[in-house]
Amino acid sequence: MLELIAFACGALVMVLEMTGARVLAPHVGTSAVVWTSLIGVVLACLAAGAWLGGRLADRHLSRRGLGRILLAAALGSALAAGTHRLASAALCALIDDIHLAAVACALGILALPALCCGMISPYVIRLRISDVATSGATVGRLYALSTAGSIVGTFLGGFVLISFFSSSLILWGVALGLLLLSLLADRSRPGLRLGLLLLLLLLAVWDRHCRLTDGPLMVESPYNCILIHESRDRGRPVRILSTDPGYSQSGMYLDDPDELYFDYTRFYALAVLARPQARDLLLLGGGGGSVPKWLLSGKSGLPVAGLRLTVVELDPAMTRVARRWFQLPAEEPGLRLIHADARAFLNRQRGQYDILLVDVFNSCYSIPFHLTTQEAFAVMRRALRPDGVLAMNVIAAVEGRDGRLLRAVCAGLRRHFARVEVFCVTSPWHPGKLQNLMVLAFCDAATASALRDGPLCSPQTAAMLACRYTRPLPEAEPLRDDFAPVERYALSLLR
Repeated sequence: MLELIAFACGALVMVLEMTGARVLAPHVGTSAVVWTSLIGVVLACLAAGAWLGGRLADRHLSRRGLGRILLAAALGSALAAGTHRLASAALCALIDDIHLAAVACALGILALPALCCGMISPYVIRLRISDVATSGATVGRLYALSTAGSIVGTFLGGFVLISFFSSSLILWGVALGLLLLSLLADRSRPGLRLGLLLLLLLLAVWDRHCRLTDGPLMVESPYNCILIHESRDRGRPVRILSTDPGYSQSGMYLDDPDELYFDYTRFYALAVLARPQARDLLLLGGGGGSVPKWLLSGKSGLPVAGLRLTVVELDPAMTRVARRWFQLPAEEPGLRLIHADARAFLNRQRGQYDILLVDVFNSCYSIPFHLTTQEAFAVMRRALRPDGVLAMNVIAAVEGRDGRLLRAVCAGLRRHFARVEVFCVTSPWHPGKLQNLMVLAFCDAATASALRDGPLCSPQTAAMLACRYTRPLPEAEPLRDDFAPVERYALSLLR
């Protein structure tokens, strides 16, 4: 029985840690800073718990003591399940620095259950050791079982549980699992723990009901925590999708679903203006489906007949959300939707396109570094025809310290493209300000000249062309696959 407890606790600890990342995501994002904080806090609590558990085992060793430790871990997980939203929101309101906020949230939510779980291994080992002559084998066996459980918990949490259950429900499940282990460890006087088991089940059901009926709709997947809510903008009803705190990723006018809502998406029309005869288009990052709907509706200016659009989206849940709440058609002539990592898709595909649209920046919290390196731009260039155009949305500034990311991206693009131009979407007269930037890269100079010198099609197009950044960009080193400090560049923007 002690072996089973060691194995199961190892698994539940890793499920707790994997779920912790999803719990923190709506408040502090999903960057490397969050994972670093989470792993560091859990390891620190496990270490402190191991020290406390060892001292407790030497002073008060009993099955009842093990049962009480497991009970405390269960109550800690239940507390995390019931209060993580309030705790995270309160801590983030008090702490502006993203690093400190991530550590504080991880401590506030996971410290108690992780500390109690850390106490279990030394306590179980001390209970199992009956002969000093075989103590080494006993310690090795129990540690191996605990580690094996952690491996199972990692795959179970990352591949299965997060894909099918909400974060709160998983935390309630961890609490129930630890409470059941407490009953197995100490079978004397089970009435209190059976009563607690029933209470936790009722609280889990009540909590799930409250989360389904209160606040914005939340859809969780292995890649994102997707929030959907509705509001009004300039008197028009809109539906908004977001995956990181403080940032909206996709939007849709409810009275005109095919119209582009965000300003930066309208700048993709510049790529169409440069290649008005384009027929094969590749979009990296489908999101809520705004750009695909705009292209397929004919509002971009490209003829719908004969248009072939390939959309590469990492998260299948994002596509399900786009189809259910943002009116992305499930079946559409000319639309091919692929669920894959964009870089992996580019590495293996051999087709070529007229236009490549890149929209993979959800926010400053989560920038896929492997799509900002000079090696990534090499495969993007290979995916374009000789007169092709790349249009990439970047969240950064142009000038000053906050422009380091943009300048590194442009330096990488210049290694493979004939001309690179930057358009300041939000604040063209304040290039040192954080904003959406549209970066256009041209495979040949003639296509760039056509955009620069060609006739203006509309006042809207003229206004977008007027947002071009005309000063020379300072020299910068391009990002590389083996060194791309996007977190250092991007997280400084969150200040």
